[in-house]
Amino acid sequence: MRLLGETAHRVAAAVDDELKEAGGLEKAARDGLAGETSAEFRIDIFDPGGRLVASTRRDGSPPLALPLPTPGRVDRHGGRVRVAALTGTGARVVASTSERIHGTTMRALTGAIIATALPLLVFTVLMSRRLARGTLQPLTRMAQRARDVSVESGVRSLGEPSGIEEVDRLQESINRLLEGLDDHLQAQRRFTADASHELLTPLTVISGELELALASPSLPPGLAPGIHKAADQVRAMRDLVEALLFIRRVAASTPAKGHEFEPVNLTDLATRAVQSARDERPDRAADISVDAPDEVMVSGHETLLASAVRNLVDNAIKFTSPGKRVGITIRGNDGTAVVIVDDAGEGIAAGDRERVFDPFYRGGEARTRDPGFGLGLPIIRQVARTHGGEVTVADSPAGGARFTMTLPTWQPN
Repeated sequence: MRLLGETAHRVAAAVDDELKEAGGLEKAARDGLAGETSAEFRIDIFDPGGRLVASTRRDGSPPLALPLPTPGRVDRHGGRVRVAALTGTGARVVASTSERIHGTTMRALTGAIIATALPLLVFTVLMSRRLARGTLQPLTRMAQRARDVSVESGVRSLGEPSGIEEVDRLQESINRLLEGLDDHLQAQRRFTADASHELLTPLTVISGELELALASPSLPPGLAPGIHKAADQVRAMRDLVEALLFIRRVAASTPAKGHEFEPVNLTDLATRAVQSARDERPDRAADISVDAPDEVMVSGHETLLASAVRNLVDNAIKFTSPGKRVGITIRGNDGTAVVIVDDAGEGIAAGDRERVFDPFYRGGEARTRDPGFGLGLPIIRQVARTHGGEVTVADSPAGGARFTMTLPTWQPN
């Protein structure tokens, strides 16, 4: 409809221009229509009295016997669409077309637009996706590398520059952050190791001197209880220092140092841990049971894994009253080995099940039953994670806590 209206106004303007030169409306109207050759539109020009003075009709048919349309409004009658425009002299230009022709034209125009725009749209989408992939690929690689970074990995860079300035600036900032974190962690570890070594030597000397004093026949009887207490405290402090050193060694034994890893039978470790516990606590021997196949193999550091399993067993015995059961279950399938230790203690509250793995954290029952430092469970988790595994705690069917250590099974080459 807009095209029809534009045609009417264009012809009206042309007639006004011709009137300035021709001087008569009929001649001006004919000259104004001279360039209008469209077969889709019919243009009729009427004088102010409504008499037809010019038309683009080729067949000589008269215009529709209808009132002339109001300028600026679309008029539909007899299957035709009409739009009128006024000239400066009051003559009326009426542009009209068949609704059928108009529909056909619009469909053809729409088809042409679709035929032109659709391939362009598809091309634009494909190019946009290709450009986006090219831009995002370095970010995807960087994100994958970042996911693989752990506190213990010592990674100081997310890879080589991509060549995309904005991405490289982001990567450079992250690399500086990683370098700073790694430097800080390395300094912290060196301090812990150095301090532990420095403390261990005098503690060993003090412990030895106290043992000699206790063994001396000249020791006054009244001093013996105090020296016993001092010796116990020194032993506890030495155990703490050795535990800190052990955590440091475990943190350094990452899977990247695979030359230290070897096939290890978890069933053997569990059997030895239980036998050792029975030897130390003969009164609890009947309380401890093992359910395991002959062989469940994992790849790891045998000494570290043996320590983790023994700590799990000792922890369960510590929090289970005499006469109640402690169960150790070993299973292996689908590439995963599992060590499950159930105790019949008071259990661990849901809010504490992550905190118990924090160094030096001791829950309510631990504070009353265990005189230790709260490093056993952190050591177990550190060992598990060093081997690509994990340790979790949940409720046990026995009424206490269930600790589950999962490890990847050994895969022979």
